Amino acid sequence: MATDLELRNDHLAVRLTPDRGADITALTDARTGAQLLYRTPWADSAQPGPWAPESRQSWQALYQGGWQLVCPNAGDASNVAGGTWGFHGEACLLRWRVAESTSDSAVLSVRLSQAPLRIRRRVELAGPVLRVADEFHNESPDPVSVTIVHHPAFGAPLVTPGTRIAAGAQKLAVDPTSGMEPGATLAWPVPALSTLPPGGPGQAALAYFEDFTEHWVSITSADGDLGVAMAWNGDVLPNAWLWFEGRATPGLPWYRTEYVFAAEPASTIPAGGVEHARATGGNLVEIGPRESVATEVCLAVHHDPRPVTGTDLTGRITFEGDDR
Repeated sequence: MATDLELRNDHLAVRLTPDRGADITALTDARTGAQLLYRTPWADSAQPGPWAPESRQSWQALYQGGWQLVCPNAGDASNVAGGTWGFHGEACLLRWRVAESTSDSAVLSVRLSQAPLRIRRRVELAGPVLRVADEFHNESPDPVSVTIVHHPAFGAPLVTPGTRIAAGAQKLAVDPTSGMEPGATLAWPVPALSTLPPGGPGQAALAYFEDFTEHWVSITSADGDLGVAMAWNGDVLPNAWLWFEGRATPGLPWYRTEYVFAAEPASTIPAGGVEHARATGGNLVEIGPRESVATEVCLAVHHDPRPVTGTDLTGRITFEGDDR
């Protein structure tokens, strides 16, 4: 059984869990000591378990927070040829093999059991920048259609009432199940979500960033002392899910106790799973016989209170007032 991996430089510290999906379970800013990723109250008792098709409640019970890779299915369990792909897939539940590890980088891999995919992941730190690069190789002589979503969730002190959200998207499509503006299609920025609300009844959202001019999202703390800016390759991940829980949802699993925001680079919308996407003409990642696709997500940490106007895969952030 592999132990957690700790990557560190002068700016950031990262913890990965090879035994559970190669999740990034901690991302710490060295300057402030702040933990940037959300952590569930039950994280210490959430133990890895077997994949199960009826898996929404099981997945949530095991959810520790942090950053997951969601593949081959994202969202509701889906019927596929020969069986079922569970809620949020299996990549984030399986044990990954550590191929390489240094003080500031690691390479891991896994072969899925429910899809013919071998995934190779490289995680590395460079200054205040975390890069996560994944390659998905189809080992089958037949094509395969999958969803790929990165699922980083952020909590206090970065995410609190008044936290500012910016994005390179022009539109926000709200899921019909959302507690805020259900079913609406809105021009971004949306006041109710570009500055996070106080929290309370009705203040939860599931929505989808669309029509990106550049593929990035930023999150800046209410006091402006801390922020992250995230960019990704839009050819495979053309959209991003937005998930916000503002102490609003009664019952399992949140019980109106949690305040968390996630911006999730995504291949596919809405969050209904592969089966729903196929039935409604949604975008899926098509990987040809013995071919590969790749994703890259770059997250940069900053301490500039100015509004973010963009970032890219080098980790360079632009702010309001910068020379163009």
